[in-house]
Amino acid sequence: MRKLAMRLSILLLSIFTVSGGAIAATIPMMMKSFPNISPTLIELLMTVPSLGIIIFTPLSNFFADRFGVKNTILTGLVIILIAGITPALTTSFGLIFASRIGIGIGTGLLASFAQSLIIQLFDGAEQQRMMGLSSVFQGLGMFVITYFAGVLMNFSWQTAYWVYLVALPIALLVAFFVPKGVGQVEEPTTNVSTSNSKHVDGKVWVLAGFAFLFNVTFAFITIKFASLVVSRHYGTVMDASTLLGMMSFAMAAGGFLFMFIQKHWRAYSMAIALAFATAAFLILTMSQSLLLSGLGVIFVGIAVSVFMASMVTSVGYLTSAQQVPFSTSVAITCANVGTLVSPYIAQLFSQTSGNTTPAFTFLMGTFVFAILLILATLAGLNYGKLGYHAMIKGVAKNAK
Repeated sequence: MRKLAMRLSILLLSIFTVSGGAIAATIPMMMKSFPNISPTLIELLMTVPSLGIIIFTPLSNFFADRFGVKNTILTGLVIILIAGITPALTTSFGLIFASRIGIGIGTGLLASFAQSLIIQLFDGAEQQRMMGLSSVFQGLGMFVITYFAGVLMNFSWQTAYWVYLVALPIALLVAFFVPKGVGQVEEPTTNVSTSNSKHVDGKVWVLAGFAFLFNVTFAFITIKFASLVVSRHYGTVMDASTLLGMMSFAMAAGGFLFMFIQKHWRAYSMAIALAFATAAFLILTMSQSLLLSGLGVIFVGIAVSVFMASMVTSVGYLTSAQQVPFSTSVAITCANVGTLVSPYIAQLFSQTSGNTTPAFTFLMGTFVFAILLILATLAGLNYGKLGYHAMIKGVAKNAK
């Protein structure tokens, strides 16, 4: 029972890695409540948490070294709880803006551990199952939080922010069921002199670069999809919003698919994710109907889920156990930077080509994903050569 509760606690942390935009629907109502505040500044409330995540995800490992992984996670959850419900208790825009940064700080403190603990605590098929379930919890958690935020928004935009009370029971689960020394890794004495927990292997930097480019391109769907549907006259903004809501379920489905892929085609899991992404953006580039666009959105959700789970699993394969937490935080940070700069990259594509249509942005995204797909396939062909040398020796030893 206690082991099951610990696993549930770790999986529930995944919800907060995608919860920043759960209250995006409050923006129009907030614009009416704050007529003297720039609409752009109000819209920034949805993206400004990324700054806190980018800064505090790598810093979380230094806090963990000093105060322990469990205490760092609990601190992040408490910050999310307090910052999350602050807009429900105040009408000061300054405090609300600061609270959104607080959401990013809290998320940054626990984001990498939500993934790296799975790599450290579980092996083999169990690790694959937990990584897949992590994606399932992300997708379903995002849907549930967004749904209840919408229900609460029927009273006022402020009441929607009470959804962040969900951080309280999760914090209690972590406090009671996650061991105090969780996440502490002892390296073999032969590696102590050559291994540093804050060293990031070159292969991990390449992986982080993949994560950056993936998120830059994936985020095109959040900033251009509604415009694509409307500009091609086959749907409304509400239709686009409904289709985007399907991504949460597609992400959950992607989690189950990841388990199957890892079991049968582990070396090509990232390539498979990029194949879904390439197909999705190609579909969206050509689509002239809501049905076809819905298929594209579903493929995008699957691609995101499988790619992110594959990325974290790959970190555990490419580096030592001691280096997993910090290396994971670097990869997650680079992914978040990609999300943050995505609108500017899309604008750059439009300005340099002179083509400002949403379809052209998705076409460029298709090319980016196709290039990444080719590179990931080549990496899959050489998968056995890329693993951390100690791991490879250990596998060979166990095979004898």
